Amino acid sequence: MRDRKVEKMRRALMRSNTRLLLTAVATFELLAMLLVALRPVESSLQPLILAVAIPLCTVLVTNLMGKIWPVDRAILILTLLLCAIGLITLSAICKSESTPQIQAIYAAAGVVAMFVGAALIRSCFSWKKYLPALMVLCALALLSPWVIGSWKNGARNWIAFGPSESPYFSLQPSEFMKPVLVIILAAGFSNRPRFAKCLPTIAFAALCCGVLLSQRDLGAVLLYFLTTVMVYYAASSNAVLVLAGLGMGGTAAAIACKALPYVQKRIEIWQNPWSDPLDAGYQIVRALAAIGSGGLFGMGLGLGMPTSVPAYHNDFIFTSIAEEFGLIFSLCLMAVYVLIIMRGMIVAMNARTSFHSLTAYGLVSMLGIQALLIIGGNTKLLPLTGVTLPLVSYGGSSLVSNFFSMGILLGISSMNAEDEARDIEKIALREEVDL
Repeated sequence: MRDRKVEKMRRALMRSNTRLLLTAVATFELLAMLLVALRPVESSLQPLILAVAIPLCTVLVTNLMGKIWPVDRAILILTLLLCAIGLITLSAICKSESTPQIQAIYAAAGVVAMFVGAALIRSCFSWKKYLPALMVLCALALLSPWVIGSWKNGARNWIAFGPSESPYFSLQPSEFMKPVLVIILAAGFSNRPRFAKCLPTIAFAALCCGVLLSQRDLGAVLLYFLTTVMVYYAASSNAVLVLAGLGMGGTAAAIACKALPYVQKRIEIWQNPWSDPLDAGYQIVRALAAIGSGGLFGMGLGLGMPTSVPAYHNDFIFTSIAEEFGLIFSLCLMAVYVLIIMRGMIVAMNARTSFHSLTAYGLVSMLGIQALLIIGGNTKLLPLTGVTLPLVSYGGSSLVSNFFSMGILLGISSMNAEDEARDIEKIALREEVDL
């Protein structure tokens, strides 16, 4: 009986903590959007609408999903916070009102995708039988830009729908296939199979990296490769093979750097962007200047000059946040990613099946790698790779895909909670029988 009381107290404390977190997040969203709306510029109703809609949606989505499934509310709230930071930043820095408006539509679609991801992972338990179909789907999606895609920003990884001059919308298949790849890896590596049985899955991941490299999507190549290595190591604990894989990946990267001029150029600019500050190194030089001008506390929402950095609203949104909000807030933003990753690792460790454990681990690993690549690229710690800041950067493909991934993670957390509740019930029944 004492254990049951302790468990009830623990659950009540967790609900209280998440209520406090939800209140703090909603308050921040409201006040930040009000600052944007009340700027001494041309008046508009859109920021005021978003000032009400963003915190309201955060509260409603958190409570709705919490009533449907016993999900990890901390992960859910922090996920919605990251999306809100993106919307607030875009509303403050973009001259056109259509950019935050479109991002809000993407966010709504992403929330729907999050519910779909949670329901999907809960409804299917034998993913191995779908492994061949998922591999075919993923391969066709990644190859589709070569058939119906077009070059954009030096990479052929986009599919545009509509007239070539002004398409209705475009999407990036490599973004949508990220959670699919994690499911394929988890299904292929689950239950600690021998290396020979893992070879088809490893070969498929290598094929995906080759296709992405041919499309010059360097960020996705790194993301797919490192996620595969991390999931395989978590599944097998075979450090020798993992080090061999990293060595082969490093060798392939060195060969690509020598053989492919665009890769070599990126490395050169990363090493010394001031060698060509008005052309190839312009982005990095301007990004570093923007981060430095923000200082500790930022220049204020809408008071900086983030638009001087090319791709300030997607690939370089971290520099915009650093300039507008300051270094302290930027560090807090990174801490949010760390908290999501830590909670996701707990979900992975508490999962009752190898597949669900590897899926949760793979999703948070991919999230962490992607955040590291883009923040490192913006601050010149790593070469630029062209990935987006997860859940923050402008773009529908990335936002919807990351929401779907978080939905899968939340679905696994809800199954863990249900399994834990059943275990508590069994212990209670045994105690009653013993009495």
